[in-house]
Amino acid sequence: MADWTSLHGDLLDLVVVRLPSLDLLRFRAVCASWRAAAAAFTARRGHPRPDRPWLLLPTDVAAADHDHGRLIVCRDREVPVATLPARLGRVTSRRFVPLGSARGAIVAADDRGEMHLLDLVTGGRRPLPPVSTLPLVASVEGLQVQHHGGGVSPVNVLIQKAVPVPTPGGGVMVLAILRQKNQRNQWATARPGDRAWKSVAPTSIPAVVDVVVHRAQLYANTRYGMMYVFPELHGLGSASPEIIPSVTRRPSAYVERSFLVESPRGELMQVELLRPVAAAGGEGFVVRVLDECSETWEEAEDIGDAAVLVDATGAVAASTTECPALRANTVYFAVDLAGETRVWAYSLAGKHKRIEVVETLPTADGYKPPCFWVTPVYSQP
Repeated sequence: MADWTSLHGDLLDLVVVRLPSLDLLRFRAVCASWRAAAAAFTARRGHPRPDRPWLLLPTDVAAADHDHGRLIVCRDREVPVATLPARLGRVTSRRFVPLGSARGAIVAADDRGEMHLLDLVTGGRRPLPPVSTLPLVASVEGLQVQHHGGGVSPVNVLIQKAVPVPTPGGGVMVLAILRQKNQRNQWATARPGDRAWKSVAPTSIPAVVDVVVHRAQLYANTRYGMMYVFPELHGLGSASPEIIPSVTRRPSAYVERSFLVESPRGELMQVELLRPVAAAGGEGFVVRVLDECSETWEEAEDIGDAAVLVDATGAVAASTTECPALRANTVYFAVDLAGETRVWAYSLAGKHKRIEVVETLPTADGYKPPCFWVTPVYSQP
């Protein structure tokens, strides 16, 4: 039998550049020399070949289980499904909860109150300031937060979303949206290696639910559909944001969720779920595209060779030319229900739109945060 560990490094280099993200992850796990070849590839800022976004299903894995710390992947589906253990990598004694994802990097908190920026392709983990340094937090016990003024809630209830965003100069900053009951949401920012989260000065923006960096500007989306833009990330705490007008929504349409995502062509899209799709006859999704002048939003029934994948907290987009298993001009929606996770497909084309269930997955046993999408092909935190 051949000794795969003794393959020459030049041969491994020829292999690693041809691997998509999921295969690169498996490649790293074979042995030390293969892991070194993968590390050298990512150190050169090499990108894996295009791969479909993953649907991650966090689940609890007993510390005694020999598979803990691994990513269990199922590829024989329209949507690749991965079970992400609650105890990840070298932090095997800790449970964690994912709080947001962008460009393949995941922001997560663990049951010691520490926070991390995780890269599933490279295996990298960079420390963020602990949960206890966030505004509104008095103390942390496990994955429970004690609020200033009383009250206890899970970490992922206080932190509505934590998003890694690129900064000028090639760095990364994490922006956390903190949920306040009956008040405006607060923002906080941190960079890997910081000791504490920095509170962003209060603004007049109500109910922010999503943020994205587009053309070096930060766009903030609210629960009510209004859009704000910060011209400079450096002035995030003090900038007076500009308001981008949105088209008038139909009076009968109820917006369940509203997210921002950049298309594979570089266009900024606003994706809205008008009614819960769990019930038959739900109205589905509306997608709006920001015009070239960055002034108005235009409703789109054709987003070309792109698919948008939505979960409870965010959205990602993928090219269906590079990922042909996904359907063009389609919105996929993943939701956790009692006893299972379902993925719907909703075509934006045609007058008689309908929602089709394309995946039904049993709920994993044990601790299980909500499912979410991640695009590892863009991973470079």
